[in-house]
Amino acid sequence: MKIVLSQNKLYTVLQYMSGPTIIRQNLPILNSVFLETTKNQLKLTTTNLDITILAFLDVNILTPGKILLPFKQFFSTIRELPSQEITLELVKNNLLIKCEKIEIEINTFNIDEFPKLEYPKETLLIKINPYDLLSIIKLTSFCVGHEDTSYILNGILFEVQNNTIKGISTDGKRLAVAERKLSPHQPELKNKLKFILSFKTVNEIQRILKDKEEEIYFYIEGNKVGFDLNNLQIITRPMEGEFPPYEEYIPPSQQEKLQIKRNLFLSSLKRAALLSTPEHQGVILELKKNEIIIQKITPQIGKIKEKISCSYNGKSFSIGFNPYYLIDVLKNIEEEDVFFEFFDVDKPAVLRMKDYVYLVLPMRI
Repeated sequence: MKIVLSQNKLYTVLQYMSGPTIIRQNLPILNSVFLETTKNQLKLTTTNLDITILAFLDVNILTPGKILLPFKQFFSTIRELPSQEITLELVKNNLLIKCEKIEIEINTFNIDEFPKLEYPKETLLIKINPYDLLSIIKLTSFCVGHEDTSYILNGILFEVQNNTIKGISTDGKRLAVAERKLSPHQPELKNKLKFILSFKTVNEIQRILKDKEEEIYFYIEGNKVGFDLNNLQIITRPMEGEFPPYEEYIPPSQQEKLQIKRNLFLSSLKRAALLSTPEHQGVILELKKNEIIIQKITPQIGKIKEKISCSYNGKSFSIGFNPYYLIDVLKNIEEEDVFFEFFDVDKPAVLRMKDYVYLVLPMRI
């Protein structure tokens, strides 16, 4: 193999591809990147068997071929080269890298040790704005369960139907549902499509999408979910299992709502949370006509009490919450005014916005 390409373009692509290789692997060969020429492009592949990232670069192919390299060493080498054209050449089973007056050799791996990967052939592509997908992830990922919850709650459920996509997450104590519209030119989806992506996979998608502006495509085929970003693809295996029937837990909307300035409520909760300890986490919200009182008492540490003006005409009562469950949602939404519905001391509170619902269970204090 011998090819000529831009150092800058190669370095940019390798930055996107690092994810699957940075997790400690049981198989050392998975900490590698597979390079293969195809037509007038260089195809690069990294995988940890759960997530596979493919990239395609236009290059000048002098001699076609394929090569398997240690990712970290290759990436670090390319990063430190000048932003000039570079030549990659396989010489006696080593990669020779030339750039201006620089020559570097990297030992290669046996290409037969790299996993044989299966790629989807023909399938329905679903178009979405990357900002919308990132918005769904932002509004649901903080609700994902972790070690102390059921395995299936360690991911985000995605549902696609009627030109909309939903993201749903829960850790058993709170629930978030975010919905966005798909492209109006999207082919009609006759059946509901759904899949669950792990928290690690969602983080990887978020990292790669953050700088993207053009619409992207995703697809579901068998046990694969893929995201196509023009010359970059992410292919992952969804989680297996049945997500809880989340719609059953969301109560109907009620007319009596608490309307409050988001930043005021958020700042007050942050101050109250300063007194939280593992044994004393909860804060008390005392709801009164057009006023909410936030209180926190922690023995041997101190107490805080703060009054905030708001719009509220419901019944007066006090209710306790883990402050971080409210802080998480308030710092991730952007609206100036937020609307909460409180039903009773032992009922979940619900924040509703256009295309978003957040439900949180109270605490006994």
